[in-house]
Amino acid sequence: MNLRKTVPVAGGFFTIALLSSVFARIQGAFGPLANDWLGQAVIHQSAIPFVAIKLLGLFLSCSLGGIVSTRLGGRRKASLLVGIITCLMIGWLWIHTVHPIGFWVLLLLGVIPSVWAGYRLTTQTS
Repeated sequence: MNLRKTVPVAGGFFTIALLSSVFARIQGAFGPLANDWLGQAVIHQSAIPFVAIKLLGLFLSCSLGGIVSTRLGGRRKASLLVGIITCLMIGWLWIHTVHPIGFWVLLLLGVIPSVWAGYRLTTQTS
């Protein structure tokens, strides 16, 4: 196992996991309505702003994970692996929880582009 290739992938994924948890805590601080839509199969219209905030927080986490992966020496392949591993984790969560399907689809569609955006931002500014 090549540590030089493993550290950027692990660092990027850990960043995404940590920051998505932090953003979920922050969102929960907005009150009980912020997370009431979780665990329901349908998104009610009153929950749409909270879903949007949740998705933006997750996409920001993914972008920052791409940045961390690149800063740790990762290249395109490392960023792609971070995105794929994150998608696999999201798939596992999808199977084990009840959330609206639209949330999961939007989340899966945005993970790899968000990680890639973090990678591109870092490589263009370096």
